[in-house]
Parts: sequence; C-alpha cells; structure tokens
Amino acid sequence: MAGRAGSMGGDGGNTIEGGTYHDTVIQAHTVHYGHPERRPPRLLAPPPDVYVDRTAVFAELRRALDERGDASAPLVVVLTGLPGMGKTATALRWLHRLGPAFPGGHLQDDLAATGPLGPRDPLAVLERFVTELSGPHGDRPADLAGLAARYRSLTTDAPALVLLDNAVNPGQVRPLLPGHPASVVVVTSRFALTGLRASHPRTLTVRLDALDEASGAELLHAVAGGGVLDRPALTGVLDACAGLPLAVRIAGARVGELLENGEDLHALARELDDRRTRLEALAVPDDLSVAQVFDAVYAALPPGPARLYRALGLHPTPEFSRDLVRHVAAADDDVRALQRERLLEPAGEGRLRMHGLVHDHARTQALRPDGSVDTYAFVDTYVDWYVRRAAAVEWRTSERWRHGPLFTRPEELTDVFASAQEALDTFEADRANVVAVVELAHETGRYAQVWQLCEALRGFFFRRKYHTDWTAVCARGLAAARHGDDRLAVARMHLELAFAHADRDADGDMAIVREHYGHALREATAIAHARTVSSALEGLGLLDLRAGDPAAAANRFERAVAALEGVDHPRGRALLTFHLGRARSAEHRHEEAARLLLRARSLFAALPDRFNEAKALWQYARARLHADRTDEARKPLDEAAELIAACGAPKEEADILLLRGDVLAQQGEREAAEADWRRAAHLYGTLGNPLSAAARERLGTD
Repeated sequence: MAGRAGSMGGDGGNTIEGGTYHDTVIQAHTVHYGHPERRPPRLLAPPPDVYVDRTAVFAELRRALDERGDASAPLVVVLTGLPGMGKTATALRWLHRLGPAFPGGHLQDDLAATGPLGPRDPLAVLERFVTELSGPHGDRPADLAGLAARYRSLTTDAPALVLLDNAVNPGQVRPLLPGHPASVVVVTSRFALTGLRASHPRTLTVRLDALDEASGAELLHAVAGGGVLDRPALTGVLDACAGLPLAVRIAGARVGELLENGEDLHALARELDDRRTRLEALAVPDDLSVAQVFDAVYAALPPGPARLYRALGLHPTPEFSRDLVRHVAAADDDVRALQRERLLEPAGEGRLRMHGLVHDHARTQALRPDGSVDTYAFVDTYVDWYVRRAAAVEWRTSERWRHGPLFTRPEELTDVFASAQEALDTFEADRANVVAVVELAHETGRYAQVWQLCEALRGFFFRRKYHTDWTAVCARGLAAARHGDDRLAVARMHLELAFAHADRDADGDMAIVREHYGHALREATAIAHARTVSSALEGLGLLDLRAGDPAAAANRFERAVAALEGVDHPRGRALLTFHLGRARSAEHRHEEAARLLLRARSLFAALPDRFNEAKALWQYARARLHADRTDEARKPLDEAAELIAACGAPKEEADILLLRGDVLAQQGEREAAEADWRRAAHLYGTLGNPLSAAARERLGTD
C-alpha cells in the first residue's frame, strides 16, 4: 500500500489522509488477518447412476468396517479384477454411502500410467491433495517424505475417505495413506498389491468377478432404458459379454439406440455371437469400447508376455491346462506376468483361463499383420500337444492295436500320466478343448492329426461315455481320413465311428454301426490288413449277437480268429474268445461258454487288461446264472467288482454291481444286495443311463 495511513478517531470515524492508494484499503474497528476456514474437499466423482449386484462384496466391506474396533491405522481395501469389471463404480458406490461419517475430506485421484510414462508418481498426487486440504498459498515441502508428512498432518483431525484408482504398485499407495486411524482408503487395481499387506496389515483384498446372468440382464435393461430382448437374443448378448459390466453397459447402450431407431435387435445379437465381430460390436463410436480398455493393458506388456498373450488367443477355447500354457510360454515369468495383469486367472487345480472377451482380444492381436506370432506354428503346437495327451490316455487305458504313428513310440507316452485313473481324471478337464481342437485341426487342413486324435480318444470316450462328443469327433476323423491317400486310416475311422455308435446304442444307431463295419471290412479286405478285417468281422458278429442270432455271431467270430492267422495279436484273440463265449452262452451251450469265458479271463490277465478281465468274469457269472448255477456266480462277481473299481469305468462297474446285488438277494443277503444296487443306481445316474431306474426299482425307491 502506497502513502500514509491516517488516524482513527475515538468517535468511530475513519479517515485516510494524503498519498495515492493503489490497493484495496480495509477500514474497520478491528482487523482480522488470516484466511477463512476451509471446507474439507469433496473430490469423489458421482456414484454410478445404474448399478447392480455386488451384494456379497458390500457385505464383506461392511464386516471389515464393523470389525476394525479401535483403529490404529486406516483401513485399506484393494478392489481388484479385470479391466471393465466395475472396480471404480463399486468403490464410488460404497464410499458415497460412507461419506457423512467421514468429515475429514473425500479425496480421489488416478494412479494409472499415462501414455508411454510409467505409473503415476505419488508426489504429484500428494501435491494435489495437500493443495485441496490447505489451499494454494504458503510453502510446502518439495520432497516425497516431507509432503507425505504434511498430508498426514492435514488429515489427522478427522477420518477421511480416499479413492486411489488404477494403482500399479504398493509404492504408489503407501505415501497416500491419511493420518487419522479411522480413515478408509479404497484402491482399485488389476493387481493384488500383496506387498501392501506386508507394510500395512489392515489391508483387505476383494476380488470382483463377472456378473451372473440375472444381474447382467438387470444392468443391460437399465442402461437400454426400456425394451426387453426376447430370451434367445438376451441370452446371446449376455453370453457374449461374459459378465463384464463394461461390456454389458455398452451392449445396453447399443440396444437402447436400436430401440429408439426401430432397428432389428437380433442383428446385434448375431454380431456378438461371432468372435470375428464381437469386439467391434462392443463399442460406442467416438466414446468407449471394450477393445480400447484391453488395448491399453496389452500395450503395456513386455515382449515375452505379449507374445504369450497373442499365442493363447489362437487356442480355440479360453481355458487351458497350466501345463499347456507353460509349454507355449517362452518362460515361466511370462505366465506370471499375465496372471499379475489379470489376463490369466486360476480356473481350478492345474487350470488357467482368460475371460472370454480377453481371449477374443488376444486372438485379434495374434491375427493382426504385425502380430509377430506364427499363427500356423502355434496351431500345430496346440494340435500336436493334444494328440500326444490323448494318445497317452489311450496308451494307459487300452492295449488295442492302433494305426497312429505315436503308438509306435510308446516311450513318448509313458511319462505323461502315472496310471489309467490319473489319465482319465486329468484329461476330463480338457474334454471340451480337445473337441474344439479337432474342429480347429479339420478347419485348417491338418487332416492326419484329426484322424489320429479320433483314434487316440477312444479309450477316454469309451470309459467316460460322452457319446455326443465321441460320435462328432469320429465323423470328423472319417472325413479327414478321406482327404488323404491312406486307405487303412479310412478303414480304421469307419471302425471308430461304428464302435462309438454301437456303444451309444440309441435309436437308429445299429443301422449306422452295420454300415460302417461293412465299409471297414471292404476297405481292409482290399488292402489285406488282417487286424482290421478281424475287427470288422468282430463288430458285425456283435451285431448278430445283439439281433438274437448267436450262431451267425459265432461264425463271424471264428472267421475273425482265422483272419489273424500268423499275426501277433494276443489281445484280439482274447477279445474274440470272450465274444465267442458269449455267443455259446446265448446258444445254451453252457459248459462251452463257461470254458471260453474263463479262458478269455486268463488271456486278459496275462496282457494285463484288468478292464476286460473284469468284463470276462462278469459275463462268466451271467453264463452261470443262465445255466441255473447261481452258486458259481458270486465269486467271479466279487473278483470282477474289485478289478473294475480301479478302471475308471462307471458303466461297467454299475453293470457288475447290479448283477451281484441280484445274486446276493437270491442268496438271502438283502442288506449287501441293497448296497450294491444303491451304488449301481448312483453310477448309472451320473451317466444319465436308464438302467438307474432298474436299480432304484430293486431298492423300492421308484
């Protein structure tokens, strides 16, 4: 202020005398220096206008608040999950509910990397928070430690709420914890930030998963603003979004736009159903898209994880064996990097998966001209891996002869699984994958691998009875074999298709079975392949036996034995002895049948083949019952039940237990009989086999 201040008279008059004044002059009885009291900042973005689900998440957060007691440090909640999973929306929804109880301020900032830079420096966030808490005037420390101390001081008097979005590492979060111990800090991140628990034990990690179908439908209709998709279209849209809230919101916006314009909603459903157009459909022009969100994550990946990401996009399904992922990865660190980014997630013991839309994005990146992944090489890798895996299961479960080249090199198969049970149980998780790989191999012209996969899958499908998949795979195998010049492969695929339909035993199957066994016999005879001629005759004989013509069946089986003259095939001879024994039993030639079936049992035991040894004992017991020799049926059934229990063959185990229960009941051992029938009913039930009703009828529970 220029000039000279005058006197203030005691009568209350104020005068200013002389000089020139360029600044504001304050005249009053009393002058107060300083700044007006600042209202604590309220920086939280508005809560989402539409929000569904997460009831269990909010219950967990409420418990964490209720159980903290006399807090000695702020509660830190890490909301983690895939990009687009609604982490920020969930945080804002909860924090706005808590707002009135936290008078110390409501702070929010984004810790994500921007452009090519690394994660945001917490110093920049502290500068903003301190400014909001204390005003722009005055000095403040320039270093991180000093500024963090000032921040804690400014947040000491009352509990505050802090939302830290998109954190990349714990080091960003630690300096931003407020001073009042009753404060709450919510951190959203793709990463678990496990290091926070080491330095700050009051850290709760909450993972957000995909919305269920009901919540997805609620969110979609709310965003669409009215109008309801019919059930097929709604299901298709929700399946494509796979529970990702961002995707559901975008789909809802698209639906709302189509409704306003009177356009066909089913066109959107079709776009979303096609992997090639799905990501393009999940976009609002010039605003938001699912692909953009994943692009940002992908762009930050180092070269090794990025390569693995693209490679996994070429797998036909989004779930994989951990062993396969390691087989494809250049290094284990690449796998761990994708897991840290939530691009790969656990899917049960020994399994990993990608969210469906992440998998679509990975595939898109792999198919880009600059994707730097040899698409054909990786498809070969996947197909070859599954061929070897399936062959290892088949090698453990059956001693039958196979045409595929892998079976001539058993040393490549012996170390995959330790036992038949382990092979079957482990391969169970890959059932959908291997069917998809058969389709992929066929679509890409890998015909030799297709029929080899078909042949290798027989043991698994036969034991586990997935007939729909089995017959579909066999049909592909036959079509693939016809593309080559290997007539034996064609003959073997006819056998596989016939066997699969025979085992399914549905209406109309037997005509298909006879047709394909006939084709196999003609092809094998033309090229003089004795084993396949014998197998085709065996199959036709089984059809005769089923049709009630045991004499014709026995004739076929004897011709099949003759076809093996000079061929080292002990298993084939054992099977034909077994079938001939069944035919003789059906002809009421009981003693000959008993002799043949016991001979078959010995031949199977010598191989060894516990599965067929058990079946031979079961058929021997049946033959003894047909001969009215019930007293001779109990012991072989006991032996058969013990053998089959370790084979992973629920249908055959149920058959044996059902018959043993009948024998026990005839011998007056009702309690033991009911135990067998109950177990048989359960096993049949797991397979959807109608014989479950027969077992329950014996128990009197139908």
